[in-house]
Amino acid sequence: MPAIRAQGIEFYWSSSTAASTAAGSLVGQVTGFNGPDGQAADIDVTNVGSSAKEFLVGLADEGNISLDMNCDPVDAGQILLRDDKGTTNLRKWVLKLTDTANTLLTADGFCKSFAISGAVDDKITANTVIRISGPVTWATAI
Repeated sequence: MPAIRAQGIEFYWSSSTAASTAAGSLVGQVTGFNGPDGQAADIDVTNVGSSAKEFLVGLADEGNISLDMNCDPVDAGQILLRDDKGTTNLRKWVLKLTDTANTLLTADGFCKSFAISGAVDDKITANTVIRISGPVTWATAI
């Protein structure tokens, strides 16, 4: 299987609970992403008769997805994320990959943070962290 280019991915943050890219705002100036980064919980079932620790797999926790961006104060997607920071607004997000099938990762989430940073002789950047709520769905774009 060939590698998938990161160049050209699209990230959408919905202003509602709709799951399509058309219903969401494309977040502009994305330079990178990380996640989903979750893992399943461990359930310790070790007892006094065990010869080593024993576990069951618990519920999956999809974790977070984060975006690195060039800060663009007038980008509609960045504005939505910034305005949703710290609110109780559960939104849909969609990450569209660049493979031939146009794989879509879709889930609900809350914007936990939206931070900007800058330095001498550098651009102003932004980073946002979205806490995923529920499962992440992998599908092929239609």
